[in-house]
This record gives sequence, C-alpha cells and structure tokens, in this order.
Amino acid sequence: MLDSVPPEHRVGLFARPRTYAAFIRFASAASASDREKDVRGMSIKLRAVDGDNLTPGETAQDFILNSHPVMMVANTREFLELLRAAEAGGLARALYFLSHPKAMRVALASRQNPPSHLDIPYWSTTPYLFGEGRAVKYIAQPHSAGIHERPRRLTDTYLRDALRSRLAESESTFDFMLQFQTDSKVMPIEDASVEWNERDSPYIPVARIRIPQQRIDSAERETACEQVVFNPWHSLREHRPLGNFNRARRDIYHAMASFRESRIKASSSTR
Repeated sequence: MLDSVPPEHRVGLFARPRTYAAFIRFASAASASDREKDVRGMSIKLRAVDGDNLTPGETAQDFILNSHPVMMVANTREFLELLRAAEAGGLARALYFLSHPKAMRVALASRQNPPSHLDIPYWSTTPYLFGEGRAVKYIAQPHSAGIHERPRRLTDTYLRDALRSRLAESESTFDFMLQFQTDSKVMPIEDASVEWNERDSPYIPVARIRIPQQRIDSAERETACEQVVFNPWHSLREHRPLGNFNRARRDIYHAMASFRESRIKASSSTR
C-alpha cells in the first residue's frame, strides 16, 4: 500500500501502509490457444489479511479483474441468455448478437491479442463497497504498457512464453487504483455493461503490485496455479462486492472451486 494514500481513502485494506504477500494468476476467458483473440484475466489473492472477512475462516482478499472495463450485458439474467445462445452456437448465436448490437460491440472490442499479460490494464468491471456509503471499481495499470511489441508469429502458448521469459529477466509492476462512483445515474451499480468514465471519476493510485523476477514453469507452480481458488467474496466487509453479478458470483465461484477440486483429485487418482 502506498504511503501517499490520503486520509479519506484509508479504509479497510488500505487503512495503513503495509506489504502483503500475493498469488496472481493470469488467464484467458474461454480460448484454449493464445492465438485466439479473447478477454484476459488477472486474479489477485492477498494473503494473511487481518479483519472481518465476509467468508468465515478466510484470511485472503481476492480481486477478480478483466482486460475490458465492462461486461457484454447488463445483468445476470441477460448473461444467462447470452450463455445459452453461445452454447447453442450457429444460427442461435448469430441471431443473439444481431438482436443485441451493444453486446456484439463489447464482444468485438474486448477480444484481443496483447503482447503479454503484463502489458495491459485490467478492470474489476463490477463495483465494490469502500467503507461507509461509497462504491468503487478497481483498476490495475501496468508500468510496461506500450513498451513491448506483440510477436509477429503468434503460437498457441505465446502469452505464457512471454510471461515466462519476461519474469525470468526482471520484475513487473502495476499500479492498483480506485475509481469512485460520483454519479449514480451515469455510474450505475446494477448495470455492468456501463463504463464508469475516467473523465467523470479519475483513477486514484492506492497500491503498487510488484511481481518479482522468478521462474514460473516449475511443477510446483503448475500445481499451485491449478489448486488456488479465487472468489470476490473472500473480502473484508469494508470492500463488500456490490451488484447482481457479484451476488451471483458468491455461489458460482464456490461451485467452480468444488469442480476444480474434484477434477484435480480425479486426475491425481489416475496417475
């Protein structure tokens, strides 16, 4: 946490300057190959966080961030409609996007082939409480943005390869920032498809993320990456998730964690 955080922003996790150990996982939303354009994700787990956690027995603070500032649809009901159309594929999928032009625009804008996971910003897309009566969104802004070029030939693992080679040579850093809700009409809580414009509410740096130089391709790291569980409800009460997407995530992420655990156990038993 930065020493320069002003008194009015010293809430919960940011109440006093300190350093947390963290686990960070970068991922793609849906694609199996890095060559495919996709939304990229950055999940952060801060460990040994003191305070009243929304998940009993939990001592972590998790942040779930995406490489585009908004969701394709406004709410969970519309998201279910989108998922059903995408799963059906073919004509059903085409008709969905033709009848939902905003979702199509966001889908096209959000899918990308960045130079590296380390070179692009990430947004929470959904809002969170910040103390008493205030709401924020989170942003992680890389210091390396615009420095590196995307390789001319994209491979199925080019993002992973770039992450491995970059961190083998040097550390990587991000600014962690807050964006406060200043107008509930143009910065809604329940509509995740509306971007909170930076002109209306500038991003405020409150912490520095430092990813040290390291090797990421060991067997131990692979296992840890598969086993770690993220959930936005692993959170201090001062930073409670807000909005219908986050309310749904409470159960969905728990189910996903159970599925991941059962898959890992099944894989281990067949070795």
